[in-house]
Order: sequence, then structure tokens, then C-alpha cells
Amino acid sequence: MDKEQILQKEAENNGQTIYLYYDSMAGMYLAFGLSAYYTTMVTESYVSYSEEMKMPVALLRRQHILFLRQSLKKIDHQVKGFYIFQLKQTVGDGGYAKWSMKVQERYVKVLS
Repeated sequence: MDKEQILQKEAENNGQTIYLYYDSMAGMYLAFGLSAYYTTMVTESYVSYSEEMKMPVALLRRQHILFLRQSLKKIDHQVKGFYIFQLKQTVGDGGYAKWSMKVQERYVKVLS
């Protein structure tokens, strides 16, 4: 996963795209920022906060990916690389800031 690429894609997120990145160490796909936010609207993934990326991160297991593949339009995919999905409707980022703060607060609470 390329940190700069992830930051750029999330900054340019159009309000209806989910970018998933494969983490070979964890053997899972990860969604950051707005993509993580949109993912939680579709499936119940585990959500935490990435200190390195300074944004929420959703961890997706195989069943989450299968559910996304059935529920959303797949735009692009590279095995053990990435997925790009498109939501049926534009969600925007209206509730993202509040959600992100809650995720970060929960993360800090767990560590203290």
C-alpha cells in the first residue's frame, strides 16, 4: 500500500467510491477515511483509527468483501492489490467529521 496514493484518493473521493487496499501482513483489505465511512454504511466491518494515516480505517474480512461484491458495482479490481466499488447513490461527507471524531475518541480511550 502506498501512503501517498491512499491520501490522494481519499482527498479526491467523489462521495460514492470505496477504495480498498490489500495488506499482505494482515491478509485483509483496508479502507481509509471516507472509504471506511462509506464501507460502514454497507457492511459491519471492524473500524479503528490509523495513527500513521491520521484517519479512520476499516478492516474487512473475506465475508465483507463478498457482501460488497454482491451489493455494489465493482469498478476495478486487482487480486491481493485493491478493489474499487461505487455506491448506488452519492453519500457525500456530511456526517464524516462527526463519525471520524467518534472513531478517534474510541481509539484513544482503548489505549488509555
